[in-house]
Amino acid sequence: MIKFIAADMDGTLINSRHEISAENCHMIKKAQQQNIRFVIATGRLYDDVKLLLDKYGLECECITMNGAEYFNAAGDCIDGVYIEKEKARKIFSMMQQTKKFAIEIYTNKGCYTSSTMFQLFCDMIKRVRIYHANFSMLQIFRYLLHDPHFRRMQYIKDINAFMASDIKIAKFISFGDNAEEMSAFRKQMEKIDGISVSASFATNIEINDATATKGAILKRIAKDAGIERDEVMVIGDGLNDITMFEEFPDHSAGMGNAVPEIKAIASFLTNDNNNSGVSTAIKKALTI
Repeated sequence: MIKFIAADMDGTLINSRHEISAENCHMIKKAQQQNIRFVIATGRLYDDVKLLLDKYGLECECITMNGAEYFNAAGDCIDGVYIEKEKARKIFSMMQQTKKFAIEIYTNKGCYTSSTMFQLFCDMIKRVRIYHANFSMLQIFRYLLHDPHFRRMQYIKDINAFMASDIKIAKFISFGDNAEEMSAFRKQMEKIDGISVSASFATNIEINDATATKGAILKRIAKDAGIERDEVMVIGDGLNDITMFEEFPDHSAGMGNAVPEIKAIASFLTNDNNNSGVSTAIKKALTI
């Protein structure tokens, strides 16, 4: 019997229009009504997730920033794993040397960037094109002007003062527009000891502490609740979901739009994110 379901957000729970389908909402609530815990496991910041959940009337536990923080359904941060400051300085230095990507730093106090607003805007254009390939430049500008993530961004004036502050760094993230170039950059960053390098898309990089993965924190949550490995279902599509699939292989649902690495290790495949694949996976969970 499934007692716990964990689902990724981008490319999994939400469709290419950044919406949660009515079918997905219905099945999440149905699972919760049957006392199955449902947790969002995402690379996003909690505030970004909460905005979307509130829009659709959903109350869920959240694993955020790829496993760096865990929030209960009431919005309390229960667990957090952060990057040691000296290691963070080294990561930042290596990322800055590329001079090709805007660098975002996710923390316990929101999102920061060392880039200028113009640099970040150009980087955000690349990100929007992942989701909305057919958008005109005017549509992209309108989208970004109303994007809460872009509007809440905090700009770092002095990186040394920032690193010396009491702010806890959870994740570094950058986006590019060349998959091969980004793949090579990820391999370069993997040479740093004690970090976890992952990606939500072929053209981005996400860096956490080595112990801050979706799979690791999900394992701790399940253990604390007395939930067995075969009582957990995980649902995902991207490289940053692999640790969940490795920790909980028995009931692992790969999205129809998942990367090959996920499809290769999933115990079954569900529909893609534009056809309510999460809903289909939850229906299967209710029969186990």
